[in-house]
Amino acid sequence: MQNNLKFDLVQESDWDQIVLNVPDAHFMQTSLWAKIKKENGWFPHYMLWKDKNGQIVSYAMVLEKEVQFFRILTLKIHYVPKGPIFLKNDTRMITQVLSDLNCFSKLRKGIFIKIDPDLVFEKMQLKADIESLFNYDPAYVKLLKDQKWVESNEQVQFKNTIIIPLKKDANEILMEMKQKTRYNIRLSEKKGVKVRIGGPSDFDELFSLYAETAMRDGFVIRAREYYLNVWTEFFSAGICEPLIAEYEGKILAAVIIYYFSNKAFYVYGMSSLEHRNLMATYLLQWKAILRAKEKNCKFYDLWGAPDELSEEDRMWGVYKFKTGFGGIFIKTVGAWDYPINKLGYQLYNFVLPKVLFFMRKIGFQRLQKESN
Repeated sequence: MQNNLKFDLVQESDWDQIVLNVPDAHFMQTSLWAKIKKENGWFPHYMLWKDKNGQIVSYAMVLEKEVQFFRILTLKIHYVPKGPIFLKNDTRMITQVLSDLNCFSKLRKGIFIKIDPDLVFEKMQLKADIESLFNYDPAYVKLLKDQKWVESNEQVQFKNTIIIPLKKDANEILMEMKQKTRYNIRLSEKKGVKVRIGGPSDFDELFSLYAETAMRDGFVIRAREYYLNVWTEFFSAGICEPLIAEYEGKILAAVIIYYFSNKAFYVYGMSSLEHRNLMATYLLQWKAILRAKEKNCKFYDLWGAPDELSEEDRMWGVYKFKTGFGGIFIKTVGAWDYPINKLGYQLYNFVLPKVLFFMRKIGFQRLQKESN
């Protein structure tokens, strides 16, 4: 094997202990995330790479699913959510891991394997020091192309994001925000908005607010049971918690933050149209940043930014809101596929999206009924 790497499959019972004891772990690479995905037909495989000295250099939880077309044809696909994880920036090591992944998918008779690692190839602030937070190399895209991977038409997670390093003290972080953002934070506090840490008893009401937000902003979400299950499982594991902004006892906005491996992720956000003038979302984000610092997180990930910095991008308004809090805009490589069965891959990419569009349309109609 290249680079003297040794690759092993690990039992689920041992996986989380391994993940929790290496740096740069991600909550989507835990067996708990696999448990959630199992309910949607995904089966996990746990892969681990060590160097000749027995040190872990990379790992990946690979999800496997069988997709049926009209009960006639069954295709098997593989996906590595927010992975693989590379513990050092070494081209030969990365190349070996990528090769092992596509070989694994081929042996499992997959038509392709999808990855979406947090490999950063561009940052907005040229002088920003992110090397201690992410793997960073402008050549990552070229590396993937050289290994015959193709950029995916299906970007499951956000490609780009904005991160706020939390090494500085709270006042310094506040002063690096835009003046209007600081003003809105103080206004919200002055007007009497309160932020509290929530719990499972709040989840049902938070989903209703999340559904309201989805209807208003035009994005499709899953059924209520899915979110209640995800939030409850990760809350019970001590990985996520809701922060809730209230005014006179009424919920105006909420965020659900995931804390894992000394990192904080703003994964879900929801807000009401009521009392928008109280700027509750600004105070909520500030309190989430302070909470992340309290938990000794090294950065706060605002979880999602436009693919391209253009006012035409559907996320431009969200981007303007998030950049008000300072932080660093970064571009990751996003999702890439390695086609193994090219005919099956084309079928999956051109036929299945139309089926999914129809299913999402039905889901959106169901959401409208649940909201009424």
